[in-house]
Amino acid sequence: MQADDRSLWERSTARSYLRAYFRLELRMLWWFRSSATGRSLALPLRHVISQNPTRDVTALTWVAFVAGIFYSGYHFTVNCAMNLGFVLLTRAVIAARRPVEYDVHLKQLADRTRGAYGSPDLATHMAVVVFLQLSEKGVDDARGTDYEIFEGLIWGGSLALVALVALSRLVAGSRFVYQVALSLATGALGITVARTHVTSKIDPWRDEWHNLAANAGHVVWLTIIWSCVAAYVAHYAEDNSSHFFSIPNDEFTRVMKGIYNQPGSRGYAPKRRNKRGQQYAPPDALSNLSARLSQRPRAAPEI
Repeated sequence: MQADDRSLWERSTARSYLRAYFRLELRMLWWFRSSATGRSLALPLRHVISQNPTRDVTALTWVAFVAGIFYSGYHFTVNCAMNLGFVLLTRAVIAARRPVEYDVHLKQLADRTRGAYGSPDLATHMAVVVFLQLSEKGVDDARGTDYEIFEGLIWGGSLALVALVALSRLVAGSRFVYQVALSLATGALGITVARTHVTSKIDPWRDEWHNLAANAGHVVWLTIIWSCVAAYVAHYAEDNSSHFFSIPNDEFTRVMKGIYNQPGSRGYAPKRRNKRGQQYAPPDALSNLSARLSQRPRAAPEI
């Protein structure tokens, strides 16, 4: 009788149930692509899903966020910024896997950058935070006016946009169902927590917005917020998978060859001489990379 070398977790019943649950999740995602009903439902959404963030439906959230800065005001901005920082920090710490990491055959149609971890989902969480706060502001402005009849339309439109963003993540195969559901809950909770403990205790921006001394506390908050935004943009730009700041592979190869190849080396790594006067290439990884790049056959010119 052979001894079972598997660990206690590998032999546990909980792991078996967890594996069965993820198989069920993957079947639900495949339903949008394998069944006739799922494909008919997913086809319209595929027109608003893209690997490029500027062409994806989630761009609506960020456009609404910028518009809300001017429409809803300072408290809205701080609330959204706090939720954005919370999501970026939490998902980096948890580093939850995405569906494609369990099933490589499931082609991911959006959120393919390396840092786009599974949970919480940034798009779904921020859609809840942005659209619900804007709808609340719109309902408050419409109350007591001739536009009061549109209150239901405002709430319904915001909920429809949130549902559209959440469903698009499932159709794209970039998030599990539980990750989207959890992000909906964290978005609603994030609004409440930020409002209760932070924004409700901050005075509104004074009318003299150009008087920085009178708005010193607000200037400090905005400086922190925009510093975090700048740090995130810089990190995103450093990731070569970025759609905004990526470097084409041909250009990257050309620049690398120009750095590591020196004139007179006939396209190979810089030469050194040993005690006998013979030349040799230093055995470091960068020189070897440069040599291999220079030895690649050139593509035939297009006619």
